[in-house]
Amino acid sequence: MPANLADRGELMHLAREALGRYKLRTFLSVLGVVLGVAAVIAMMSVSEGARREALAQMDALGLNNLVARTVMANDMSGRRVGLTADDAERAAAAVPMVVAASPLVARFLPVARAGSQSTMMVVGTRPAYQTILRLPIDAGRFLASTDESGAARVCVLGAAAARTLFGYRDAVGDHVRISGDYYEVVGVLRELGTGNESGNAFAWRDVNQTLFVPIASMTGRTLDAAPGQPVDEVWLQVARGELASELGTILERVLAGQHAAAEFAVVVPRELLAERQRTQRTFGIVIGSVAALTLIVGGIGIMNIMLTSVVERTHEIGVRRTVGATRRDVRRQFLTETLLMTLSGGAIGIVAGVGLSWAIAYFAGWETHVSFVAIVLGFTVSILVGVTFGLYPAIKAGELEPVDAMRYE
Repeated sequence: MPANLADRGELMHLAREALGRYKLRTFLSVLGVVLGVAAVIAMMSVSEGARREALAQMDALGLNNLVARTVMANDMSGRRVGLTADDAERAAAAVPMVVAASPLVARFLPVARAGSQSTMMVVGTRPAYQTILRLPIDAGRFLASTDESGAARVCVLGAAAARTLFGYRDAVGDHVRISGDYYEVVGVLRELGTGNESGNAFAWRDVNQTLFVPIASMTGRTLDAAPGQPVDEVWLQVARGELASELGTILERVLAGQHAAAEFAVVVPRELLAERQRTQRTFGIVIGSVAALTLIVGGIGIMNIMLTSVVERTHEIGVRRTVGATRRDVRRQFLTETLLMTLSGGAIGIVAGVGLSWAIAYFAGWETHVSFVAIVLGFTVSILVGVTFGLYPAIKAGELEPVDAMRYE
């Protein structure tokens, strides 16, 4: 065996033997590092999960989409005010680079089939809405222009809504009853995830739990006959998402020409994403600071224990120096002991951090993601803590003079 490997093996043996003399003290010192690394892993997993959730939700909204919402339903006289169906066509003509536009009306309505009934979100919209939200079809088709012009009683089911109403049977061609009227199912959407955290929520609704019908069938009036009928939202898709903020300002001005400012609000998903990312960066800085403080406290605890160990083992250091050990040998021994504690704490902390992130996801319902970067960072931090807080005690031990150390009792 090479001499350097033998020396390393001897150092590890001496370090384990020294740390084993005071098991409780060693355990408490390692515990600080374990908690610190676990906090780093868990907090990074929460932050990464929140980032992915935000990206998924904004992707579901569409970073090249604009949404105008009615915010005032009635004026003081009780008259319905807010956005109207023809605002979609007006905005499509006035706002540059609009690819598709669609008004939308959303209601919670009783939906029944085969004797069972539940309240579900029913959205009345136009065929262009599939393009705007990139809704994938699993079976059948989406709404067509002929359905709209004829106010056809047809509907498209979200994946979860289809399972609720039909189980795992083929729903296309069958019928459901919405507010007492029978609608033929012409299509079923592909599953987009499970809940808002998976990014299948478009703004304030869940695609999987939604039924889509022609807006004329829902309101009882075609858009040709009643273009000024009230709607809840107007959706636009633009060709260049990077210009969404500027185009959103133009949309506000177009709508302001027809409505009071208090009657509508324009939502730009790209701006929402930027705001969430700024918030998450702040959150990341805060949780990173907390985790760093935890590690510093753990490192200080290890330094304190190692300094105490130097005092307690002064006579032992003197004996080693007398039989030929150099200052460098003594420094390496104490630094090895510190690194052994911090690396052990780092390894346990990584496992604890992964477990903690899973527990957060399970009990709190937050989306978490443990990345390889977080694991590498946790292990690297444990090494840095060992070197940083173990260097001074190692140097202090190496500076002891053999004669003085041998006299120490």
